[in-house]
Amino acid sequence: MTTATTKPTPFAPCDHVDLHLLAVQPDIPILDALEHASVYLSVAEALAAQAPNATCAEHGVSMRWASKHMLGTARSIVQASIDGLHAAHAGGEA
Repeated sequence: MTTATTKPTPFAPCDHVDLHLLAVQPDIPILDALEHASVYLSVAEALAAQAPNATCAEHGVSMRWASKHMLGTARSIVQASIDGLHAAHAGGEA
């Protein structure tokens, strides 16, 4: 079985062009990628929990925005990892 690493996974689509601003890089070991995804999920959860109690409405909006983008990043890292696992089980490129 091939060692499982991430597959390139674009995310953060641009509004005015059919491109993505960011991407998960290929060939990152799955464990490293999933550890990063876990951190993003933990921080997103903490921000989402704090947002309703923000002392300023603008801060709550910023916390929700940051949480949304961290969730998108974590989702992309997990998808890149899943794609890498499928490729490794198939014995190469997926």
